[in-house]
Amino acid sequence: MKALFTMALLLFLLAEMKLAAQDVADTVAQKKEFTIAAEIRPRTEYRHGYRQLIPDTSNAAFFTDQRSRLYVTYKTNRFIFHTSLQDVRVWGGQDPVSIDGTVQIFESYVEPSLSDKISVRIGRQKIMYDNQRLFAENNWRQTGRSHEAVRFMYHGKKLEADLIGAFNQKRLAFDRNFETDYYPGFLNYKFLFANFIKWKPTDNFTLTTINASDGFQDDSSARENHFRFTSGGRLEFTQNKLYVTVAAYYQYGNTRTGQDLNAYYVQPEIKLEISKPLMVRLGAELMSGNDATQKSSTSHSFDPLYGVNHRFMGSMDYFTRFPVDVNNAGLLNPYLFIFYNVSKKVTLRADQHLFYSQNDFVKKEKVIPRYLGFENDLLFIYNPNKFTELQLGYSYMLATQSMQDIKKIGNYKNWQDWAYLMITFTPELFHWQSAAK
Repeated sequence: MKALFTMALLLFLLAEMKLAAQDVADTVAQKKEFTIAAEIRPRTEYRHGYRQLIPDTSNAAFFTDQRSRLYVTYKTNRFIFHTSLQDVRVWGGQDPVSIDGTVQIFESYVEPSLSDKISVRIGRQKIMYDNQRLFAENNWRQTGRSHEAVRFMYHGKKLEADLIGAFNQKRLAFDRNFETDYYPGFLNYKFLFANFIKWKPTDNFTLTTINASDGFQDDSSARENHFRFTSGGRLEFTQNKLYVTVAAYYQYGNTRTGQDLNAYYVQPEIKLEISKPLMVRLGAELMSGNDATQKSSTSHSFDPLYGVNHRFMGSMDYFTRFPVDVNNAGLLNPYLFIFYNVSKKVTLRADQHLFYSQNDFVKKEKVIPRYLGFENDLLFIYNPNKFTELQLGYSYMLATQSMQDIKKIGNYKNWQDWAYLMITFTPELFHWQSAAK
């Protein structure tokens, strides 16, 4: 299936590149645009059971961290240059007279257009597909997530398509004259190939497909690589105030360590606008896992690749690293999200999650109950103007003994809660635009 989608995309590219050759001789002056924007996002957190059950002897954590970004973008009809610098720090976490720099490049790419419908983005960039379940910018994390890649993009009226390729090496690879060892000291892929297609045949239906392959170098042999494949998509239907969708993905090949892989993911959801201010989303996520009562050389643990978990698996982030956070048992997450727009500037939100292990987990030769706990996330959102947003959130987890058994830390009987206050400023500092001649 992946080969067919890739061949189809390449045919589109070749057809459009023929048209692009005719545009090269066009010497008409193009409209130019230059923008400088900023983002300041401090967030204060109270943690008393965030990500893991709190032990009896531990007190709550309290701190403020901040993300500061500067965006610079230059555009013409046929070319885009974009870069963003960011600094992420915990207040008081660095000596105020230190000369050690902390500024990072979050994005830096160029995007020349090959035609009106095809462009290629080259450099460090965010990759966001569909609902960001498999590929996301991870905006909740202050550092975010970006990739160094080459990305061909096609944009038509009813069809959008992406083809991505990336190959990673460690910092001082230019000193090397042979071999391509990649032991960076952190978890990252060596190869990444991805194909994304979004087709909207009618106003009511949308079909999205993602086919991805990421490769990891073997821990003991630099010449051996393990490739993981993920294929699937999403079908969406919209009718007036009703939205129905189902997504499914199959994961195969090998895990990062070379184990055979056979896993799956399913997500049905229904969204309904009950009244003008009130909207609800009801759905579930199912990630396959291993049956601890049966020995197998194949892993059945699904990994949601480079997607966002905070948005789907609860704000307290108990399940963000797969399969570690579920101890290879998989996860079933039925959820209900309720949105209420008090006014144009104020929104209230309540998210409820039930957590179950998808498969049996054994402790002391006994299968434990699959129910892990209930999480409730309450959120107040206030937008006083178009460049300011204030969020106030409070969450609590009612965990079970099974959660403690799988997590192997803390006491489920303790009151587990978390709160945060975050304000985001995103002003546009400068904007210049020339008129096309």
